[in-house]
Amino acid sequence: MYIQGRFREDRLAHLHAFIRAHALATVVVTTPEPEAFLMPLELVASESNGVLRGHAARTNHFSTVPSGSRVLVIFQSANAYISPRWYVTGQDSGRVAPSWNYATVHATGSLHFIDDAAWVRRHLESLTSAHESSRANPWRVREAPPDFIDGLVKRLVGIEIPIDRIEGKQFLSQQLSTADRASLARHLRAEPRGTAHDVAAMMDELIAIDQHR
Repeated sequence: MYIQGRFREDRLAHLHAFIRAHALATVVVTTPEPEAFLMPLELVASESNGVLRGHAARTNHFSTVPSGSRVLVIFQSANAYISPRWYVTGQDSGRVAPSWNYATVHATGSLHFIDDAAWVRRHLESLTSAHESSRANPWRVREAPPDFIDGLVKRLVGIEIPIDRIEGKQFLSQQLSTADRASLARHLRAEPRGTAHDVAAMMDELIAIDQHR
């Protein structure tokens, strides 16, 4: 991924937090042909960069990708279009242009399949707990009929991807003045799309960090 210095995020804790907040990943494989698969992944922290765990249906042709294949895993945040009219500076000269704000984390590693029903069950319980635990009435795997879960597990194969490289990028107008960044965030909050509001919140966070440095 091309990353200019000011847009790079290399703090591992922040990269891990981003992955957990945006768990639906795009897994890109190149064998036999380039192809992308969408799937929720669970991050398991380790002494290195961490391990990604997931599952796929045995009928999904993803399960035919050779074990050991190199994969690129992309985690993407909300994103939003930036209108040139929102800038404070540059309006008189017209030296403004559209842009697009976003944040992303890319992880690479080798894909391994785990054909173990007990492993898959534990993974499903852990993945579900991660997304249900903050709810007022969290759902648990054990609430479903045992024969239903047994049948489900049999139709799945586990996935594990030890991360050997991880990098993040936040393209959130950091190159602009504080006045321009505040103006962009204000206009994003006025947009009807929820993703624009999410991008505004990310920008506000970075502006606050910069102001306290």
